Amino acid sequence: MAMRVATFAMNERMLSASLRTQAKMAQMQIQQATGQVSTDYGGLGATAGKVLDLEISTARSKLYGSAATEANARVQVMVDQVSTMTDRVTDLRAQVTSALSTDRTDTSASDLAAAASSALEDLAGLLNVRYEGRYLFGGSATTSAPVDIDGYAPADPTVADTSYYKGNGTIASVQVSADRTIAYGVTAADPAFERMLRAVQALSTVDGTTSDSDLEAMSADLVSALDAVTAVQSRLSISSAALERAATSQQDYQDFVANQLTGLTGVDVAAVTVQLTAYETQLQASYAAVGKVQGLSLLDYLR
Repeated sequence: MAMRVATFAMNERMLSASLRTQAKMAQMQIQQATGQVSTDYGGLGATAGKVLDLEISTARSKLYGSAATEANARVQVMVDQVSTMTDRVTDLRAQVTSALSTDRTDTSASDLAAAASSALEDLAGLLNVRYEGRYLFGGSATTSAPVDIDGYAPADPTVADTSYYKGNGTIASVQVSADRTIAYGVTAADPAFERMLRAVQALSTVDGTTSDSDLEAMSADLVSALDAVTAVQSRLSISSAALERAATSQQDYQDFVANQLTGLTGVDVAAVTVQLTAYETQLQASYAAVGKVQGLSLLDYLR
């Protein structure tokens, strides 16, 4: 019986199949090691564009979240400063109340005036706070102290006077998303701070001739200033809460996108491991078949 023997084409086909299996195994070994579909965009196929868009969106969200967090840190410093201001003014008012309940002498009046002068310097220092190299209460003028009380002496304690202020009127703000900006700052020229400094400065001028009615008026001014400064503190706290929510919102978005990216670029390592084992078995069988074909000889059929 005649037989045609042609092993070259068969050998080429089996060798090509083995090489394809080997290449697939190499890709799956990388997936097993990294947990990713591919180490570059080229291996993602049609999903590469979507993955790139999501990664850009994530990077932008991180910038917004970071900006909101940094701004909130500044607001927290401002809240702490304002809280200390209210404590300082409250203590001073307590001294005024004590002075009104006792007979004043030149010495006690001098002590009260000295306490007010000290408080005025403390308040100016609190308004001149620096955080991360920038003054917080000077508007956009962040490189120089916004308050200077040297020579500060309002001619009329009932008329607003911001001559102490060296900053500008710009209110700090930060962009926390593509379409939202939060204004969070307050300047040392705010009416609440102006009233506070004016009231304390007036108290620093008391002496033995200051009448009870004048001292009571100064005390009332301190109370009014305290109310106004407390309102500023509340505004800052509201801004802080808004900034915190904005940062949290951006983090939630980043987590959401991260889950999407995992679905697009990640692989089930356990499933890949099972497939890899199957391919290893297939490749071993292919090598065995190739070896068998390559071992064939025409002489085996001509003997």
